[in-house]
Amino acid sequence: MTLLAPVFLVGLFAVGLPLWLHRLSSENPNRQPFSSVMFLEPGEPRRVLAKNLQYLLLLALRIGILALLALAFARPALLGSAQTLFGESASLHVIVMDVSASMRYGQRWARAQDIAAEIIDDLDSTDLGQLVAAGRLIRVLEAPSLDRASLRQGLNLLEPGLFRIDYGQIISAMDGILRGAELPVVLHLVTDLQQNSSPTRFADLIPQTSLELRLHDVSVAGEANWGIDGLGWSAASAEVTVGIRGYGTAAAEMTVLLELNGDAVASQLIAVPAGAAVRLNFDGLELKSGANRIRARLTPGDSLTVDDERALVVRRPSPSPVLLVAGDPRGRDALFISAAMDTLPERAWQIEQIVPAAMPEKTLADYLLVIVGDGGALAAENSAQLRDYIVAGGALLMALGQRAVGLDQVPITNQELLTVSQFGRVSSDYATVGNLDRTHPALSAVDDLRSVKFFRYLAVVPDGSDSVLIRLDDGTPLLIEHLLGDGRVLLFTSSLDRQWNDLPLKPVFVTLVAELSAYLTGGLALSSEASLGSTLSPRAVGLAGGQIFDPDGNKALGLAGTGSGDEVLLDQTGFYEIVGAGQTELVAVNVDPRESDLTPMESNTVSRWLALSPGTSRNVPSAALGVVETPPTPIWPWLLGLLAVIVIVESWAGNWHLRVRRGIAA
Repeated sequence: MTLLAPVFLVGLFAVGLPLWLHRLSSENPNRQPFSSVMFLEPGEPRRVLAKNLQYLLLLALRIGILALLALAFARPALLGSAQTLFGESASLHVIVMDVSASMRYGQRWARAQDIAAEIIDDLDSTDLGQLVAAGRLIRVLEAPSLDRASLRQGLNLLEPGLFRIDYGQIISAMDGILRGAELPVVLHLVTDLQQNSSPTRFADLIPQTSLELRLHDVSVAGEANWGIDGLGWSAASAEVTVGIRGYGTAAAEMTVLLELNGDAVASQLIAVPAGAAVRLNFDGLELKSGANRIRARLTPGDSLTVDDERALVVRRPSPSPVLLVAGDPRGRDALFISAAMDTLPERAWQIEQIVPAAMPEKTLADYLLVIVGDGGALAAENSAQLRDYIVAGGALLMALGQRAVGLDQVPITNQELLTVSQFGRVSSDYATVGNLDRTHPALSAVDDLRSVKFFRYLAVVPDGSDSVLIRLDDGTPLLIEHLLGDGRVLLFTSSLDRQWNDLPLKPVFVTLVAELSAYLTGGLALSSEASLGSTLSPRAVGLAGGQIFDPDGNKALGLAGTGSGDEVLLDQTGFYEIVGAGQTELVAVNVDPRESDLTPMESNTVSRWLALSPGTSRNVPSAALGVVETPPTPIWPWLLGLLAVIVIVESWAGNWHLRVRRGIAA
């Protein structure tokens, strides 16, 4: 207890005023001369006593008014730390609820709520309780409080989500929340102790804040689960592959249903061995142009339904016009290039082949991609026409063959070109690939290129802004990316026929030409899938702006609180739709397949974790919890309220007392 303005206690001396006034008025002023009282009967003692009590009550009320008025102006307040306020045995019990997707399995969540309710019921009257939800983020639902009803209400409103958790991140977040708690801390983690939720480093489980850790396991031995852990699309075979995995399961038969754009198109009944993983292939799907919704479902479902289906978006682009400029009169380069691009029919190339002399008759802006079999076959006007096309945003794939020998500059890009063709002299009569940039999107799927033999190639000196994607083993650039205006050029410094290398005879030739062409036309993303919990914006799917709709068809609000133009948090599973500029794009979002594995942590790991927090101890005071370094709690407003009540009672009592003295009362 403290007084914020103790000087006003001087006002307590005013209590002498009613004492003095009541003393002066103790004798009845209504005196009348009377000859004798010998013939009068004595008054009733009860009435005399009642009058005296009324007199003392009125005196006490008036003294109380003055005393309370002085105390109120002195502004008394309560001071003290959380420990002194709540008692020496008080503790802070923090209940952390695991709301990951695996908690949806069977009756796990019901058991978790029952355990949390028991923890709340078992709290001592002086213990503080706090409720925290652990999912994608660590959310404090209820601040430290003595209000048990509020804790129960928050618990009843809580539901498991779709995200996974990491126990290391939980401990790290709780260190920040609990740092400096004055009360001893007991951390209750209500979870299924899923092995996949363990951090990479065991050291991340060590709390930096002194606390007592209590683990409440809601899992039951023998729990098994089936899940679809993969759904993919093969561009080469036009097949959909569905992956199914069992965790602790017995052998079973199940049906896999495949949906295309909302319609069931195929199903397979399979027998899956105990605890095994199988892969199913579905072919013959007829994709429409643009984005296609593909969904695989597992029937019958099990106790964890969120992983019994998986979604995928596959795009079949509209036919793309490609202009192929053949430098070889016999058409060898054009033959190999056309054959390579035709191996992926879902890319729907429309290839038009011409000779350089016919280029002035063409409007290059009508073509998504131009391929030149030998840059040396281009005339000056052809190079100028192509340069204008690229600067305006066009794409060019150009090789250098026999007709480029003797040039001092590369046509169109004007890079320096040695006048003498180079012959491989590394270990024998040919050169091989020495370095390949697999981080580049155009080369991520290219394999076995090092088996190709290059008997002849041209030495191009890259510009400072060029990117060399492939180098030969002697360091000579083989594939160069050159930016020009708003467009780009991929320059291959050898031929695309059999004259200078054996690349067209290798299976990798098909992949290389197709992937380079797809990269230049922006057609690499045949399928799209985003991670749950990531963000999505129209720019990510190639749109300058647009509106994003969630899987339920509702307008998704951006992270900035608006509905368009900014990033949206992907917090649901299914298909997100992005609409803008007259186009519609789709992105599939699925639950993390690691949540399907319900395998619990090993008992010795749990024991080691619990040993990291042997008990509770007092920390340095801080205001992190809102229960330490408590500011003074004023009680003078209560005194003013009590003063108002006493003034009313005093007024009534004083009026009654005066009526009695005047002889009005009976």
